[in-house]
Amino acid sequence: MCMIYLTNLPSFYKIRLWNEVARRRRLLVVFYQSGAADRNADFFRGEMHFEHVWLRGGAVRQSLQLARLLRRRPYDELVLGGWETPALLAGALLSPRGKNACVVESSVYESGTGGMKGLVKKLFMRRIAKVYACGKPQAALAGALGFRGRVVLTGGCGILNYGAQPAYEPRAAVRRFLYVGRLVEVKNLELLVRTFGEMPDLELTIAGFGPLEGLLKALAGPNVRFLGPVDNDKLPAVYRAADVFVLPSRVEPWGLVVEEALNNGTPVIVSDRVGCKDDLVTAETGLVFRHDDAASLKAAVRQMCDVAFYNRLRQGVARLDFSRSARRQVEVYLS
Repeated sequence: MCMIYLTNLPSFYKIRLWNEVARRRRLLVVFYQSGAADRNADFFRGEMHFEHVWLRGGAVRQSLQLARLLRRRPYDELVLGGWETPALLAGALLSPRGKNACVVESSVYESGTGGMKGLVKKLFMRRIAKVYACGKPQAALAGALGFRGRVVLTGGCGILNYGAQPAYEPRAAVRRFLYVGRLVEVKNLELLVRTFGEMPDLELTIAGFGPLEGLLKALAGPNVRFLGPVDNDKLPAVYRAADVFVLPSRVEPWGLVVEEALNNGTPVIVSDRVGCKDDLVTAETGLVFRHDDAASLKAAVRQMCDVAFYNRLRQGVARLDFSRSARRQVEVYLS
């Protein structure tokens, strides 16, 4: 018997997770999407040391392929990587409810539970026996959708390129702020750039690409620098060169970049819509601001500039153990 995992794409952090799971139990990963225009090739980089197949064609053809696969392949658990596509809905219907599990990476802060979409999600959850939730807001979303079965907290969305946690080193000044990610509307970057336009004594570096690049560069003052896309293996140096990482999103189901920043010793400022804030952003690691309030963001930035306060956060970040988090994410799929 094996676990079948149905998902869209082989992202680098999922590949690392599945490689580790496959070392200890039989695993078949089924992909139903071939690529994404808003991601560069580095996002999908990694050798897949697990059995995997791609579903081809449109929704009907993919459903027929999935039905044949589930009929021919003995399995004890079908893990559905969400609920938002015909392939995932088909999986929930084609497989017995008692074998169905769902990965919940959206949070109660940004995923709606009302209207027609909410109804579809609630009906979907009736076909699920177990939920793998990244954190507390994700578990809360499952509850808000009427799920009353077993909930397992994974502590993340996959295994990043974790390194040894840097030792604590105090800094004498706090001036360098950083954003890493796509340059798209939901990341709330106009607010970020405008805020730093009012604080010319501080520096903001933006790493990433996307359709808002031209607009943001037009808004930016001389204290804002754009790096463009940065490969994953070069990101640790970018995080460590910064004093503070900022994620101002209006919509952010989890926030992998928060993990990356913390793992490189960098305290964080995140909005109240970032899905990992309740699990990773504590009084020892960072600050949370209101996503629609420029004054709230500015206050958080200025608080970070208090060197004594900031260095206490750096001490807290240095105590984090991401290798333990990686082990936990693997182990939950083995129990």
